[in-house]
Parts: sequence; C-alpha cells; structure tokens
Amino acid sequence: MPALSKLDLLVLQPTPFCNLDCRYCYLPHRSQTARMDDDTLRAVGRTIMASPCTTADTTLLWHAGEPCVLPATWYREACLRLEEGGGRAVGRQAFQTNATRIDDAWLDYFAQPGVSVGVSLDGPAEINDHWRVDRRGRGSFARTMQGIAALRGAGIPFHVICVVTAASLDHPERIAHALAETGAHSIGLNVEEVDGIHARSSLTRVEEAQYQQFLCRFSEALATHDPAPRLREADRVRSAVTAWQQGQGLRSQENTPGAIISVGVRGDISSFSPELLGLTSEAYDDFRFGNVHEIGELSEIFLSRAFLRCQRDISRGVARCRKSCAYFGLCGGGSPSNKLGETGRFDATETRHCRLSVKATVDTLLDRLETTSAPKMQERRHAIG
Repeated sequence: MPALSKLDLLVLQPTPFCNLDCRYCYLPHRSQTARMDDDTLRAVGRTIMASPCTTADTTLLWHAGEPCVLPATWYREACLRLEEGGGRAVGRQAFQTNATRIDDAWLDYFAQPGVSVGVSLDGPAEINDHWRVDRRGRGSFARTMQGIAALRGAGIPFHVICVVTAASLDHPERIAHALAETGAHSIGLNVEEVDGIHARSSLTRVEEAQYQQFLCRFSEALATHDPAPRLREADRVRSAVTAWQQGQGLRSQENTPGAIISVGVRGDISSFSPELLGLTSEAYDDFRFGNVHEIGELSEIFLSRAFLRCQRDISRGVARCRKSCAYFGLCGGGSPSNKLGETGRFDATETRHCRLSVKATVDTLLDRLETTSAPKMQERRHAIG
C-alpha cells in the first residue's frame, strides 16, 4: 500500500447534470439528473472528511456537472450532512460554473469566507458560442456574462478558465481582451484535450510553434490591461522554476495516489485525475476503488485491485517521463487521464496535450519571467532533449 498522501483536493459530484452541452465536454453522464443524497454525504464525511489525510488545507471542489443547477440551499444542507458524518467543519470550497444560473441566493453563498468561484468562458461570443452551447444548440455567452455581471455587482472575486481550441489560435488578442474585461482576477488556459468521452481534439494537427505564437500574443495583450489579470500558466511556471532552484521536483496531484479523491453522485470513490470518474474500463474496474457506503476508512481504497493496477501503470509512465523528458521538473509526469485518452495507456510518456500545455507553454513563458534560473533551465532542456 502506498504511503498515505495529504488530500489536496476532494472532488464531490453533487449531480452529473449540466444545463449546457459543450462540444468538447468529457463527462459521460451529463444528462442524468441524480443528486447526491444525505446518506452519501454523511458517508463522505465519515470516511473522507474524518480521515487524517484531510487537513485544513484540503479544498472541497463541487464538480463533474454544473454545480449551480442545484439551488444554493442544497449546498448549505450538504455541508451540514458532511459535518455530521465527519465531525469537523467544511473548510475551503471551490465552484467552477458556467455562471448561467447565478441568482441572489448563490451570490450570498459565494460571499461566504473560504468559497472561491471560477467561471468557464472561452472568449468573445462568436468563439465561445461555437463550443459552449445549451441543449438546443444555442450559445451561452450572453447568459454567462449576465452571471459575471451579478458577481461583479456583488463584489465577489472570481477567476476565468478558457478552453483553447483550434478556432482560438487566430484570435489571441480578442480573446485576451474579452476575458480581461470580465473583471476576473486571474485567467487560466485549458488546452482542448482528448479526455473522458471527448475522443478527438480540434488541436490534433496544431504544432507547438502555433500555440507558442498564440500564447505570446495573448500574454502581451493581457498585459496591456490595468490592472492586468494574473495568468495561471505564468504563475505555474514561476512556481515550478522556484521549486527547481530549491532542488525540489514538482509534485503532480493527478499522478500522486490520494492527493485527489473524487466521489461520484452515488458514492463511488476514485483517485488520480478527476476525469477518470465515470469512465468505463474493464482493466481498472471503471476506476471505482471503493464506495463510501462500503468502506470503513479511506485507506481501504488503496488496497483494491483496481487501484493497485492503476497506480502501477501510472507510476511506470511517470518513471518513463522522468528518464526521458527535460521538462519533468516542471510537470511531474503528466496527466494520467490525458495519457489514457490519447494513447490508451497510463504508462505512456509524451502526448500532444503535454507538448502544448507544458512544453510550448514553458518555452514561451520562461523568457518572460525575471529569474536567474532561466538560462540554466534552457541549458538543461537542450542537453536532454
């Protein structure tokens, strides 16, 4: 059994349902309207919240569906059920939302201490609305902007996550300005990837140089705003370089056993990449390593055959990345779910997603960071690769 890791992120699926039907969504059951019931919430509290792996730094992320399709009152009651089972208060909470369902009750909830909010938006209307559509095929931009206006009016800080597709690459400045003008304090760029049930990315034929050009122009446009939102990718590169300077390798939550625990709407427990939850796989028992209704302690999932097979194969892939990739210290071995999606294997190394989201990103942003380690990092990359 692996040494128990500190639980960084607890992902709970309040409902798999989403009111949108985004063309690149990885969720397999987003039409189902089930809700996590009280018994399951109490069992999560008993088995996970009460675990010594859970600390004050653990973030509870309500995800794997659109969280705001349920009323804010549901989450107030849900936290009470978690606390009943776990004997401890719910601390940090995070929501990633399309912002189309935000009302006054949600604004009150988001205003609570310890609650953070992210909004999903891909740029101006014509770009966003090609991908982020509802179940009638209608674009979501106008409704998302209404939600953003409500957040700003209530003085609630938020960040924005933008999915970069092939259609984005010709419009870096327009996207940067549209996202900055939302008033978000930070912006993150998620490269469209093959993941979950999303079997093909529009970026399949895109080369690193194209993405580098996009990211460079995007960063320059973002910097023209005063104040300029933080760019998540620049913060990550800066943190990774600092860790490298201190002789520390970057720890990837997604391939560290137990650093992320995901719980499905009916109590099934998974780990590693949250995107694995709900996928089918005979070899890994559909990535179900236990169920909160059936185990006594969280540590029991680390003894399941499915978990041990999964950990073995993920670890092999990480070891191969460590030996072969000059960027390993800035990445930590990659995303298991993306490796599986692109190659069908966990023990793979480089994927197109990592070439864009890690290698091209690092090469573009490293030169923009004022750090003495940049030349050393570049020399190391050239020496290995």
